[in-house]
Amino acid sequence: MNIELERNQIIEELSHVNDEWLIKAIKRLLGLDYHENDIPEEHKRILDDRMKDYDAGTAETMGWDEAKKRLLGK
Repeated sequence: MNIELERNQIIEELSHVNDEWLIKAIKRLLGLDYHENDIPEEHKRILDDRMKDYDAGTAETMGWDEAKKRLLGK
């Protein structure tokens, strides 16, 4: 398998793609659809606070079995 040849073939084919959803799917697959601005500042703050609690050993955590029960409503 010649990876460079295959990559060039893909690039050539992509230059002819006009399907918006296909382009979006490829961007998502390549990780090009993420922008730090997409996460609201309030959510970032909450995550930072929770990570600080976790690092300090004061976070309330649960095991996978309990989490699964809660998610399944049991």
